[in-house]
Amino acid sequence: MRKLLLASVAMLSGTVGLASVASAQLQTQYPYTAPQGSTPVATPGTGTAIQSFTSNPPLASSNVTVRLAGRLTAYFAAGSDSGRNNSSVSGNKLSGYSMWEYARLYPSFDAVAANGLKFGAFLEIRQDNGAAATASPSGSNNSRGALYFRRETGYFGTDQLGFLRFGATDQPTSLFVTGTFENFNDGGWNGDVPNFFTGRTIPGWIAPDVGALYSTTKVVYLSPKFFDVLDFGVSYEPGTGTVGGNSSGQCPVAGTGCDALSSTTSATEAARRRNTLDAVARVRTAVGPFGIAGTVGTIQSGHVQYNGGSSLTDYKGLSVLDAGLQLTYGGLAVGGHIDAGQFNSGYALSPKGAGNSFGWLVGASYAFGPAIVGASFYQFQNPGAWTQTNTSVGQTRNEVGVAVGGTLTVAPGAYLFLSYLYGQRHQAGFDFLNNANGTTNNNVKAQGIALGTQLRW
Repeated sequence: MRKLLLASVAMLSGTVGLASVASAQLQTQYPYTAPQGSTPVATPGTGTAIQSFTSNPPLASSNVTVRLAGRLTAYFAAGSDSGRNNSSVSGNKLSGYSMWEYARLYPSFDAVAANGLKFGAFLEIRQDNGAAATASPSGSNNSRGALYFRRETGYFGTDQLGFLRFGATDQPTSLFVTGTFENFNDGGWNGDVPNFFTGRTIPGWIAPDVGALYSTTKVVYLSPKFFDVLDFGVSYEPGTGTVGGNSSGQCPVAGTGCDALSSTTSATEAARRRNTLDAVARVRTAVGPFGIAGTVGTIQSGHVQYNGGSSLTDYKGLSVLDAGLQLTYGGLAVGGHIDAGQFNSGYALSPKGAGNSFGWLVGASYAFGPAIVGASFYQFQNPGAWTQTNTSVGQTRNEVGVAVGGTLTVAPGAYLFLSYLYGQRHQAGFDFLNNANGTTNNNVKAQGIALGTQLRW
């Protein structure tokens, strides 16, 4: 029976780690790698992927490997943003400098059966950093330090057939993301440094490697690499449920908050997507000393149907074109990424009647010796606060982000970061700082410089 079971699930498939976006020959790490956004992802000067401390070594037949990986990041930042001085309204003001640290844990196991089936599981545990500061200087804030699961991933598969992943896990547009240049510090505007700024001054990130997409429960198929050039991924997500689940059986009656909700009288619940499909094709090859990596994909979804009348805002499902391109020569990488279609900032649903969103990013990085440096610029246009019932604001929100920085590899598992960020948000008729319509604070800015370190094991 055991052999029969293993033979049947061998037709399934499981996981591919996010490869080096700084490398033209984006590597597939076996069989799963913890998210790489905060790790230097290219061996300086060679353009090949670093063997991460969270990537798994090849396994022998009938072998099981259990590990507990982790990372601790600490930062000192200084800068300013439009929301730091609120003295005219509340008498409060934030300092222009700060220190903080952030830890994550990655327990996992990986195994290979006698018939070649590979399977395992991966968890990501984060610490909550959203609570306010404690009243006592020596006090411990249990709310802020509480641990929670961000990802819960299982997989089955073979090298020949591909892998099937399931759980609260990354979709292909996140796993295969290319040309976003999050490799020369801890992720730029998609990293940890933006935690320094007040939240309403942070520009939205354009690419689909965001929590609103990767933290939901789904099933993902990732193909093997064909002709040593092409692979693809596809995923299906029935609702927006995340780790732990909240199925219909856990709802006393059909109502708001149920993962399986399909129709509602609540305008808020109508903004949830349903039946999301995500698909990406990726090409990775080299022509002489030049490396090429490119992706083309799409995200399509429905949404919870609104049946509460015509006076409230209704939404339209996601319909997104996602593409990236990156070229490398030695330690130099250049490229870009675009996302266009029906989606709002944070990959929320767009209200009906809103125009399409469009985001584009260009960047470059250079790896030399033990260091990698780079810069990127992006612009993102989206509906923002505009809805069918809120037409007094401009129809387009414009967001801009600049990231410049570098990473120094001190030793395997020990890194230093230097990061500069500049961001700007504008929407006519919308007061960002008060999160409401208004003629003030329609344009907000944030900029800062940060020095950090990360220890990984």
